[in-house]
Amino acid sequence: MIESTTAASSTEERLIDGTLKCIEQKGLAATSSRDIAAAAGVNLAGITYHFGSKDELVAEALLRAAGRWLEPVIDALSTEADPAARLLAAIEALQTALEEARDLVPAYVEARVRSRQADRLKRGLDGLVSELQRFVADQLEEQRSVGYLPQWVDAQAMAGLLIAVADGIALHVALDPDIDHRAISAQAVQLLLAARG
Repeated sequence: MIESTTAASSTEERLIDGTLKCIEQKGLAATSSRDIAAAAGVNLAGITYHFGSKDELVAEALLRAAGRWLEPVIDALSTEADPAARLLAAIEALQTALEEARDLVPAYVEARVRSRQADRLKRGLDGLVSELQRFVADQLEEQRSVGYLPQWVDAQAMAGLLIAVADGIALHVALDPDIDHRAISAQAVQLLLAARG
């Protein structure tokens, strides 16, 4: 019997939710296909049927989670507010996303490292990071063009630096859940704003 599109979509969503729940509780490496199927209330064969493999399911789940974290950031960067307000709103959105996803941050960091061996995950994460870097670079270029930032600021390189700082903060949150990521982020923003001279 062929599964209807609605039922298939519902099963896929349950598998994704079950995967994220297992990863939060057990970590990426310790999460098994059986754990995921049990958490999703789906037959073990459902993983292969809907996603082809556990690795593909994990990649899809992590990509969707990362996309949900970045969506408010990109939305903040896309508003009509002045460039500085957009950048500050984007940083606040990223901070909030980090707090809401704190239990998944270690898995995200592990996935970023492992993505070199998982083509789909690598392509997906690289795409998300590239999109974010493009948005941030556009904002920085606009701030530079109106004189808010000095001419020596290379928008592409600075956007890469800011994303590397965000990844570094995520790594430290994964290593030490008690770290004050807001204070660290505030210092990074202050350094950027100090460049105005």
